[in-house]
Amino acid sequence: MIVSGVLVFLITGFAQADPYKTSYNQQGVKVSISMSATSVRVAEPFTVTYELITPAEKSLVWPAVTDQLGPFDVIDSKDLFEIPVDSGRMWRRTLTLESIHSGDLEVPELSVNLLSTDSKSVQAEPVEVINLAAQPVTITSVLEGRADPTQFRDIQSVVDVEVPVQETSQWTTWGITGLGGLSLACLALVIMAVRNRSITPANWVLQQLDNLWERVRENPAENQQHVTELTNITKHYLALQFDIPASQLTTHELLQLLAEQNIGSSMVRDDLSNVLSLADEVKFAGLNLSVDELQAAIHTVRQSVSELSKPLVPATADSEVS
Repeated sequence: MIVSGVLVFLITGFAQADPYKTSYNQQGVKVSISMSATSVRVAEPFTVTYELITPAEKSLVWPAVTDQLGPFDVIDSKDLFEIPVDSGRMWRRTLTLESIHSGDLEVPELSVNLLSTDSKSVQAEPVEVINLAAQPVTITSVLEGRADPTQFRDIQSVVDVEVPVQETSQWTTWGITGLGGLSLACLALVIMAVRNRSITPANWVLQQLDNLWERVRENPAENQQHVTELTNITKHYLALQFDIPASQLTTHELLQLLAEQNIGSSMVRDDLSNVLSLADEVKFAGLNLSVDELQAAIHTVRQSVSELSKPLVPATADSEVS
C-alpha cells in the first residue's frame, strides 16, 4: 500500500510538472509561448515565456508589467530586448505567476506593438499589434482528489464520547493568546513580503543596465548593438514609469513630451537628450563609440533613473505675512 501511494504521488507530480510549448506565425513574426506547467497547485508558482522573432527592421514594445495578470499574481518578470538571431531579432518576456483560485483558469491574451526602427517612417506607418494567444492553466486545490474516509470498509458510525473538562490556568490562556497574536503578525509580514516581490520600473531598468554594462565590457566589438539596446531600455523605462508612448517617438518628440508633462528636471532632460542624440548618431550617421564612452552613457542613464524615480514632493507656498 505504501509503495502504491508513493507511485501515485510521483505520477501526479510528473503530470503537474509537464511543460507545454506552442509556436505559430503572425504578421511575419514568429511567436513561441512556453509554460513550465499546465497544471499546478494553489499558490504554486509557474512560468510563462513569450518569445518573438521579428524582422531586423522592426522593433517590439511589450505592455507594462502590473501586479495582476487576469486571475494570477505576477511575482516576477524578466525581459530580453532585441537579441540578434539568424532570421531577425529575438524578444523574450518571462513571467512568474501564481493564483490562490482553483479551477480551469486562463492566462489572458497579451497585445504587443510592432514598430519600424526607421525614425522617418515611424509616424507614416501605423502601429502593428501582435496578439499573443491566451493559455489555459488548471489550478488544483490541495483538498481535491482525497478519498472519503466514510467509504472505507469496516468503519463504524461515529460514537460520541464525553470528554472530561479540564481547568485551564490563566497563564496558559495568556500564552495561547500571545502566541496567536505573534503568529498573525508573522503571517502579515509574509504576505507583505510576497506582495513586494513585484519588480518596479526602476528596479527593472537598473537590472537591465547592469546586464548591459557587463555585455559592453565582455564584447566591445558589438558597441553599435549595445547603443541600440541602451536606447530601447531607456525608452521602455520611461513608458513604464510615466505611461507615455516613448518607444513610438523620435528623440526630439520624446524630449518635447517630457518637457510638456514636466517630467524630470531640466538637467535630467538634458542628460537624456545627450544620450539619445548620441545613440541616433551611432545608428544613422555611423558614429563609433569607445567602451569608455558607452559606459559613460550607461552611467548617465542610471543617474537619470535615480532622479526620475524619486517620489514627488508637493511644493508648499510660503505663508503670507500681513
